[in-house]
Amino acid sequence: MKPTVSLGRIFGIKVGVHWSVLVIAGLLAYGLTGGVQDLQLWIVAIAAVVLFLGSLLAHELAHSIIARRNGMQVTGITLWLLGGVAQLGGPMPSAGAELRVAAAGPATSLALGAGFLLLAIAGAASGVVSSLVVSAIGWLAFVNVVLAVFNLIPAAPLDGGRILAGTLWAIHKDRHRAEITATQAGKLFGFGMIGLGLAGTFLNIPFVTIWTALLGWFIVSAATTEQRHARLSRSLGELRVRDVMSANPETARGWITVEAFADDARREPPRHHVFPVEQWEGGISGIVTLDALRAVAPEDRLTTRVVDVAVPLALLTTTTPDERLVDLISRPSAGRLPYALVFDAGRLAGIVAPSDLARATSLAALHPPIEPPAPPPVPRAPHLDN
Repeated sequence: MKPTVSLGRIFGIKVGVHWSVLVIAGLLAYGLTGGVQDLQLWIVAIAAVVLFLGSLLAHELAHSIIARRNGMQVTGITLWLLGGVAQLGGPMPSAGAELRVAAAGPATSLALGAGFLLLAIAGAASGVVSSLVVSAIGWLAFVNVVLAVFNLIPAAPLDGGRILAGTLWAIHKDRHRAEITATQAGKLFGFGMIGLGLAGTFLNIPFVTIWTALLGWFIVSAATTEQRHARLSRSLGELRVRDVMSANPETARGWITVEAFADDARREPPRHHVFPVEQWEGGISGIVTLDALRAVAPEDRLTTRVVDVAVPLALLTTTTPDERLVDLISRPSAGRLPYALVFDAGRLAGIVAPSDLARATSLAALHPPIEPPAPPPVPRAPHLDN
């Protein structure tokens, strides 16, 4: 989920907002006002919605801060239509870390709910704060508690699902087994929400609408993705990019013309279909394919340089030799070509092609994962009958 607008950094963590937030913000504001044309009512409603979005941000910040304290990389936070997403890099280092990171969000939402409740009670008791403002603060207390309780449902990708995964991991000492179980629970729960939402829409069940089904669909989709990642991680284990990449690949000089490249290829046919493109001043500027070079019209090949038809580095997927292969496969592709350039300390070290990834996953599938042995039974103390 890429943010549409960046809000800068909070505690050193990038924060952004997706355009879909405007949809949920508008729907919440309209729901709070009931569509009544009252300026004061709309001002209070909009302020309440902004504070609610701030509560979502606080929830995700709590996850991110605790994750960072446990040695994890935090890429950023994005608020979107169905809440917030904290983008964490790499696997959880331990079951304890999984539990701490997962619990931080609901704990923050509960604390905010309690704080808003106390504020609403104090405002009502003072007699100074208007009933409209007190109602808005009470709503904020309610939605934060609901957010915490809903997230504690033991179904991934909800926080409760991650707490379940951390607990099972601690018990069975098998992270992948724990993650698969939590994601299976997430898929069942998500399908249940879809069915409930559709039934509520047609049968006019209170508080159960098409949004319930939409949220269920998101949970199923996210749980399916996480389950696929967990199974792939179990198969690939700690296999690294360096284990599958083509080291020291053939390169093309970006400053020569397409015609000059063709002349060189006639004298010494290349062994590959794609080529990292060298810059005159050193380094790599992108990737060029034989198809792209062939597509240049014959009359233009004397004036068109190789770099002119290459895909720039900024539009390609890049990685390092030490990145886990499962992480490379699982992260969204940032490139216009299905190839990843591998850099080691700024120097081109290799290239990963789709065939390399397919071969690695196929070989991994031939060797079923070895489950860790069950822990030995704990000796029982002798029982003495009276």
